[in-house]
Amino acid sequence: MKYQLLATDLDGTLLNGQKEIDVGTIAAIHEYRKRGGRVVICSGRSPLSTKWIAHTIGLQNEPIIAYNGAVLIDEKGEISEQSVFQSDPLLSFWELCEAEGIYAHFYEGDTLLVPRVNKWNEDWIENNIPALEKTGAERQNCQSFREKCQVKVVGDFYRYIKEKVPNITKIAVFDDENKLADFTQRLKEQVVDMEISSSFNFVNLEITPGGVTKASALVKLTEQLEIPLSQTAAIGDNFNDALMLSMAGLGIAMGNAPEEVRQLADQVTGNNNEAGVAQAIHRYLLDV
Repeated sequence: MKYQLLATDLDGTLLNGQKEIDVGTIAAIHEYRKRGGRVVICSGRSPLSTKWIAHTIGLQNEPIIAYNGAVLIDEKGEISEQSVFQSDPLLSFWELCEAEGIYAHFYEGDTLLVPRVNKWNEDWIENNIPALEKTGAERQNCQSFREKCQVKVVGDFYRYIKEKVPNITKIAVFDDENKLADFTQRLKEQVVDMEISSSFNFVNLEITPGGVTKASALVKLTEQLEIPLSQTAAIGDNFNDALMLSMAGLGIAMGNAPEEVRQLADQVTGNNNEAGVAQAIHRYLLDV
């Protein structure tokens, strides 16, 4: 088998627009594994969310990359590596958010820290642990996973960071006034030790500690598994996947990816609503 490992993104890639995974995609994944391939979920989602999805589609015994590379989970489901923000960059970041009137929330383990309840966090638990009913998940199991994560309102982030020194692995920033492009520039100028990626047209930002990306985590994982990068395939749809796609032996962009991301990939498959991952597995991984 030319490509021994497939790293796959979740949202916009493995998950369709209804946050479900096509039955044909699951079958293709297991056919690839049956032939000796490894499949690694590589997502911006939380450790619990990625484990829930892996559990539902039968990938319990595969490693996982969560929070855009800040958390590595081993085959036993345990966190093997974790990268967290230092306090000083966090405080500088929060001060800039306050000055600019920008909303951000923070991920501490499987807890979401928010300054207040609003449209960007009120349904987070349900979005973090999607029902996956059409994918084959059992409602009782879904509820069990949802009970393990929480949204915590922190009225004074500055004090919380100072006193608690939390292990924050990821930050998400949201805005609906088209201010994030300018905010990103100021963030790069004023706050160091942060990796910033955006989704379509700066609708939101995803931020991890400096040097931490899906690509850097995939390098670590392939070294641990003793699989050469040249024998690794990666598939994704967004800017936080771009470096991973260009670095892998075979980078596959989803059909719904932005043009800039598609240009960085070696191949382009169908979109996430037409089982693009299954198409890619059959076309590029099973037939070579």
